[in-house]
Amino acid sequence: MAKEVYIAGVGLTEVDLTGREFKNVFELFGEAYRRAVRTTPIPRLDAIQVGIMTSEEFEGRSNIAAKIADRLRLTGIPAVRTETASSTGAAAFHEACYKVASGRFDNVLVLAGERMKTVDTRAATAIMSKTIDPVERRFGFTMPALIALVTQAWFRERKLRGARISEVLAHLMYRAHALGSENPIAAFRGRPEPVEAYHEDPRNLPVATPLRRKDCSPLCDGAAAVLLTSRPQAVRVAGLGSATETSSILDRDHLACLDATREAARIAYWQAGIANPRELEGRVVEIHDAFNSLLPISLADLDLVDPDDAIEALVGAARRKPVDPYANPVTGVRGPCPVNLSGGLKARGHPVGGTGLYQIVEVYLQIAQRFPNLRAQVPNARLGIAHSIGGPGNNVYVTVIEDSDNRRERARLPRPEPRIGQRAERRERRGGARLHGARAVIEAATSIYVTAQNVPAPVHVALLTIDGRRAFAKLDHAPGDAERPERVLAGQSARILVKDDGDQYFQIRRRRGWDVGRLVDSIRKRAPRRRPAEPPAADADSERPRRGRP
Repeated sequence: MAKEVYIAGVGLTEVDLTGREFKNVFELFGEAYRRAVRTTPIPRLDAIQVGIMTSEEFEGRSNIAAKIADRLRLTGIPAVRTETASSTGAAAFHEACYKVASGRFDNVLVLAGERMKTVDTRAATAIMSKTIDPVERRFGFTMPALIALVTQAWFRERKLRGARISEVLAHLMYRAHALGSENPIAAFRGRPEPVEAYHEDPRNLPVATPLRRKDCSPLCDGAAAVLLTSRPQAVRVAGLGSATETSSILDRDHLACLDATREAARIAYWQAGIANPRELEGRVVEIHDAFNSLLPISLADLDLVDPDDAIEALVGAARRKPVDPYANPVTGVRGPCPVNLSGGLKARGHPVGGTGLYQIVEVYLQIAQRFPNLRAQVPNARLGIAHSIGGPGNNVYVTVIEDSDNRRERARLPRPEPRIGQRAERRERRGGARLHGARAVIEAATSIYVTAQNVPAPVHVALLTIDGRRAFAKLDHAPGDAERPERVLAGQSARILVKDDGDQYFQIRRRRGWDVGRLVDSIRKRAPRRRPAEPPAADADSERPRRGRP
């Protein structure tokens, strides 16, 4: 960057599950702004960068940046909106940094948040599903369903299946809530979750196997504010990295990871002069874990641990008694890589437009020794890494900030060349009648119990590979109540059918022909067959009395 960029002030609202804390988005953003300017030395602002994902649908308002400037009595300066789905808050921060680094502006206010509790959970699911590819929506895919496919592929690489996957997810849930329950601004403060609740709570219905409701972050309201300046402060911006991926996972080179995270991290580390992120001292990390399984996947994608070590680094041996996340020897408060001590998106909450900025503020507060949960304050925090995923991993931001007095040696690295964009030209998708009768191999599969709008649930969908190409297909025959589900893992051969409705279906092969009744255990687990009364975040929607502000 041409000029150094510093963080002069920050503000966070409490994350609200009730929808009653803030009357409108202006009150929400105004509260974050007031908290940020209470102690800031900046005499004036030159520009405003607003991050909000979908104010038109959640709030019924457009031209939102100018309206926020008006309500904050900051008219007369530029106000621009940023939107990159669920990484919007981080994207707004990056755009504001570039403005300061260019020398055009000295002081820029970043505001990011979302007021999501204006609609019910089913409507919010429909709104969020609009961020994914139309082909995927047609098959009923939602955001959790797409991440479920990535999850299945990632666990398959680790050679984990069935009950073992549930054990890992249960321990990840426990970890998030153990930390978030003691975070005074978290959505689930005061609400720890025992491991047993994952298996025994009748409300923990399936969403998209292997993910259940307790794997999913809640709908909530919240906003964050950051004041950026070119004037030296205690914390500086060290590295900014971002990358995009294809909208549909059908067109990606890898399913069991998020290449955009790897690319964004590579760029951020290069700019920050980090040759090996695993050797950094005094680091703290906030990872985008809108779903529990994204935490180990992204920890590995950020090159902070080996993929095969990610689960143990977070929860230890999942078959044993839960590890105290504060005392975890790797990712706990005094470990070499403290991770998501806020409780992450699962327990701190996920106001989609603001989440990325929340994470940046949280690592800033760790470095400033002002973390709201004193028990989770890392004593030697010197450098923070914040990671934010937009959509199903197709618009990712990685941010590195550090103590301005940090004396670490900065590596001189060659400028990274783009990797994702240099793949071969996108292969033509086979579709329609051309797929009928094709032999395929199942790469990953899931049962979607909370589907995109107008798609009946449950739907059993597989991602199949045909001659090096990919396609989605539904299971041809839904299992009856009397049928015993058999274990047919990914890698099984299948045949594709194209029926009169134009949709693609698949059949599983048995020894003596094609058996339409067999069902992948990873697709259909022994789970209640009724459709959940509410989509994934409903377990987070319990009403609570209005909170007093600190």
